[in-house]
Amino acid sequence: MTQVAIGTCVATLAILFNRGVRYGTVIDLGCADGHFCLQYFALGLFPGSTCVNVDANALYEPSLREIKEVLGGHYVIAAVSDHDGESALNVWSHPYWASAADPASWGGSTEQPAETIKLRSLTLDTLVRELSLKPPFLLKLDLQYGELAALRGAEKTLAETDAVVCETPIEEFPSVCEFLGKHNLALLDVTELARRDDGTLYQFYPVFLNRRLDHLKSRDVCGTPAQQSALVAQMEQRRDAILKSNAIVLGQLRAKLRQ
Repeated sequence: MTQVAIGTCVATLAILFNRGVRYGTVIDLGCADGHFCLQYFALGLFPGSTCVNVDANALYEPSLREIKEVLGGHYVIAAVSDHDGESALNVWSHPYWASAADPASWGGSTEQPAETIKLRSLTLDTLVRELSLKPPFLLKLDLQYGELAALRGAEKTLAETDAVVCETPIEEFPSVCEFLGKHNLALLDVTELARRDDGTLYQFYPVFLNRRLDHLKSRDVCGTPAQQSALVAQMEQRRDAILKSNAIVLGQLRAKLRQ
């Protein structure tokens, strides 16, 4: 597989792949043009998996139809939430900016949707049942503040889910962790950090792993004896640099205090 950077979602899923994790079905909620399933399948991370792309925005249907023709699997144009029935898709100034989530959740913006479209809403449990999808599942969610609602509609599916990748605004991270923790999914990694103009973190993609796979987590922080020796050498070099820096700063402060 092509080398990928640590700290990215693909790197974390590659680590799980190399440790033997395989999925019966990969479900991408809020898939847009379907690049997640397509690219990761091409990288060899989803061998034998059925790919299911779901998005509320019909703008993406031509792309999703073409992916289905090549990879098989399914695509669904619908909103995934905590209920079956009907939802409103709020579309702002461009069709790309569309979400079935409450407009008030979009960063406190007071902008009103340019258009509201009614469409089918279903739970993830309903989707899995209707398409007869086979576990174990990998769930990927990118629902513009609608992630928790979708997870609430996945009680049965989460019981058979091995991994979850969930776009998470920083303010929703505690709630997402708490909810998934109650369903036996523990935080494994934090990837794809995105920052505001002022440099502060605003969202990222945490990866959760089912606790039944805890045996796959590395417990070895320091590594082999050779790696441990290298780590000690790095720590010694770092401390030496810190002491030299401290001496310079202390000298400067003493000089100022004597003035």
